[in-house]
Amino acid sequence: MQQNTPTPRPWFKEPWLWFLISFPLAAVIVGSCYIVTAIKSDDGLVTDDYYNKGKAINMELRRDTAAAEMGITAQVMLSSDGRDVTVNTTSNKTLPATLKLKLIHPAQDDYDVSAELHQTAPNQYTGSFNKELVKANHWYVQLEDQNNQWRVQAEWKPEQGPVAMLGKPKLEVAQ
Repeated sequence: MQQNTPTPRPWFKEPWLWFLISFPLAAVIVGSCYIVTAIKSDDGLVTDDYYNKGKAINMELRRDTAAAEMGITAQVMLSSDGRDVTVNTTSNKTLPATLKLKLIHPAQDDYDVSAELHQTAPNQYTGSFNKELVKANHWYVQLEDQNNQWRVQAEWKPEQGPVAMLGKPKLEVAQ
């Protein structure tokens, strides 16, 4: 009497083998994708010279204080196409004939725009942005002089209208 023994299947036809290999293989593939992404992307939030950055923050605060002491406030008005800008200012002192306006995107440095503003009338400046304004929900607006002696800034949300108020206006008692 002869007994039939089943012939063993080749190793690559075993489903449990492929099931067990799939987990480490998936980890290697996902890890490779993470490595490629880390190498190709720029991490703009990390700085090599954090001490000097910290000192620069204190210098920036001095610029804000200088603007407050000069009583500088501004009303920034964007045109309907978002390309041109008009700024009306108030100040205790005479402002220079040329100012810088920056619209800074909170997350993407590539979206930042700036404009050089020229005085067209007393306390009124106009200019055009250096590139097209990207649609975003939130911006930081900075107005400063060319010598970086003072700065006024505020947050602007375009859905609230094309006007941003910069600085802290002093309220006076009505007579």
